[in-house]
Amino acid sequence: MTSTHTSSVTPPTPPPAIQDIARGRLGRAIEAARRLGLSGLFDLLREHGASGAYAFAARNVRFLIADRIARQWDRKHHVDTAGSVQLGSLSIVGPNKDSGNECLCTSPRTFDFMMRYLPTSLAGFTFIDIGAGKSRTLLLASRYDFQAIVGVEFAGELVDCAQRNIANFSADWQQCHNLEAVWADATQYALPEAPLVLFFYNPFSRDVFERVLANIVTSLRGTPRPCYVVYSSSSANAIDWAKPTILGSGSFTEIPTAPRSSD
Repeated sequence: MTSTHTSSVTPPTPPPAIQDIARGRLGRAIEAARRLGLSGLFDLLREHGASGAYAFAARNVRFLIADRIARQWDRKHHVDTAGSVQLGSLSIVGPNKDSGNECLCTSPRTFDFMMRYLPTSLAGFTFIDIGAGKSRTLLLASRYDFQAIVGVEFAGELVDCAQRNIANFSADWQQCHNLEAVWADATQYALPEAPLVLFFYNPFSRDVFERVLANIVTSLRGTPRPCYVVYSSSSANAIDWAKPTILGSGSFTEIPTAPRSSD
């Protein structure tokens, strides 16, 4: 079954390059340490304590390692999905620019962990990433036998990047080749009438998510069909409100998952 997407406009050609603030992070940290000097570093240590300083350093080391692994994946598959992109300078469709979160990519390990709790065969299902960014999750989803894979993204420059990635992507494990990136506001996107797997990686604020979820519930009541919602986030705070919001809709039940170690 097919549906007409809410927005059919063509994403703009980005005038400036997408600003990836993850690039050069280590260099900026070294430069900041130089400017502070030993006395400034000791002042910070006294202000935040040894445990605070350790936690800060550990977070940044984990981020640098994850970013390096993500860029290696990109080089292997001839795409550009890694990094951390702020939305401020991008071309946003719809009224929710101030409610969006930065663009980050999902790791293969994290995605495969989530997918193991879905049906073994997903033939006939459409996978939709709400807040698709530069398309990493779409490409990871193509490992599975989905009928179609769609990325919904409200930043035009990210849609343009996603479309290039879809065209350039190469992997011998790819099963689904029916991929597209759609430039649309998630609150205005019309879901296809096929069985669905809906993926969210903490793409926007709670109030926007509640509106998107209400649209999902309305669509499922109008056209009953199987639907799985997968919500992921590096922020425990987001999971704390997203989970009861999804379950409170009355349309979904929780699939228990086993604990896993972080990437």
